[in-house]
Amino acid sequence: MLLLDVLLRYPAAAVLLVSAVLLLRDAGKLIQGWFGAGLSISVAAMLIGTPPEILEPPWPVLVVVRFIDMPNTLFLWLFGRSLFDDGFRMRAADWAVAALYLVLILVLRLANLGFIDGRPEWVAYLTNFVSFLMAVHLGWIALAGWRNDLVESRRSTRPLFAILLATVVVLIVLSEALFSRTHEHLVTTFRAGLTLIMATWGLLWLVSLRSEALLFQPVPKPAPPPAVSAKESVLLARLMALMDEEQVFTEQGLTIGALADRAGVPEHQLRALINRGLGHRNFAAFLNGYRIALAKQKLSDPALARIPVLTIAMDAGFASLAPFNRAFRVMEGVTPTEYRDMALAKAGRN
Repeated sequence: MLLLDVLLRYPAAAVLLVSAVLLLRDAGKLIQGWFGAGLSISVAAMLIGTPPEILEPPWPVLVVVRFIDMPNTLFLWLFGRSLFDDGFRMRAADWAVAALYLVLILVLRLANLGFIDGRPEWVAYLTNFVSFLMAVHLGWIALAGWRNDLVESRRSTRPLFAILLATVVVLIVLSEALFSRTHEHLVTTFRAGLTLIMATWGLLWLVSLRSEALLFQPVPKPAPPPAVSAKESVLLARLMALMDEEQVFTEQGLTIGALADRAGVPEHQLRALINRGLGHRNFAAFLNGYRIALAKQKLSDPALARIPVLTIAMDAGFASLAPFNRAFRVMEGVTPTEYRDMALAKAGRN
């Protein structure tokens, strides 16, 4: 069993560390790259710091790796969200959850390493509860955005990701519940094997062999097909008519399925057209571009200065004020009210 643990644990840690290097080297400009590297490093540290007792690293190294592994669940939550949300940025609520989790896990880690005497039992329960909520939230995010995702490969990955996440969580919980008290070494070995499988899959997902390296020269690439074919250009004209002339985007709750019905095409064709032909990765972002443009036009009109912002938001297709304010600030950098004040002041000077 010890040999099996070694064969699973340390290769998994090595694969994770290689993945972290590749993520920082090739995706260091993306927030996904940083979260992914953080996740890889923290899980590798967990593997190094939780082997069978005979394989434990020296005390100073053990302390370091056990502190490095603290945010692994937090990094998983943030990494998954950054994969499925193109505009992901940490907000106040995210920072609050992160701070709560890190404080709880710090108390547990200090107790485990003997820096403090004992620990309140509720800290362990609350830490597990917060971890469980983060996993559930991540699974919900993956599934909730499935319909509006215009990137087909990511769209097809969403349900698989949610199922895989749920499976891993259930397997870890069951193994700990059944064997943690009597065969703890089985639990840690099982976790190492599961991590090796996931880490290897992740590395294969990140890396592809460049045939140029074997030939020592670039391989000629065929000319890419046009973003919009002649057949799709007809659909594109119909879509533009629906958006620009009929302004269907002002319909609250408009789905891509309903828009496809209006355009008279299968949903998958419309999704591909909006993604490849117009460059949008999310249907909600596509709609919001039109909605915010209409709202800006009305907010800038002195004749409509007395119309409430909520009315303008709902006329543009938003169901309530909060999502309108959020989307407007993301696109324009200011609130709708601030934009109106600046636009009307400029109109008054002219």
